[in-house]
Amino acid sequence: MTDEAKISAEDRNLVLASATDYIESWLAGDGDRMASCMHPELVKRSVSADPQTGSCIVETLSREQMVEFTRQGEGAEDAGPYEISLLDAYGDIASVGVLSAAYMDYLQLARCGERWLLLNVLWQGRPGR
Repeated sequence: MTDEAKISAEDRNLVLASATDYIESWLAGDGDRMASCMHPELVKRSVSADPQTGSCIVETLSREQMVEFTRQGEGAEDAGPYEISLLDAYGDIASVGVLSAAYMDYLQLARCGERWLLLNVLWQGRPGR
C-alpha cells in the first residue's frame, strides 16, 4: 500500500475496536454494543451451495436482524478464542478479518464522522461448526 492514504495509528486502533465490539458483542449477547459498531445500512452475507442444484445461495442479514440475533444470545454457543487482523486500510475505508471459534468474517468498515462502522460483512462457518 502506498502512503497516499495511510491511516493514523489512532484510526487503526478505532478500526480494531469496532471489530472487537462486533465479535465480543456477538459472543456476549450484547445487542446494544453490536448496534453501536454497525452502520444503519449494514449488510451481512454468506454464500453456500444449494445441495440439489449446486447453484450459489446467498443469505443476507440486515443490521436489525444481527442486533436481534445478538440480543437473543445466538452467539453464546460460539464462545471461544478469536483473532482480529487489519487486512488493509486506505483513507476512510478498511478491511478486517475476524477468525473466531465458529466463523471467518471479513468486515468492511468506513469512517463515519469520528467513528469507524461496519458497512459490509461476508462470513462463512468454520468446518465442524
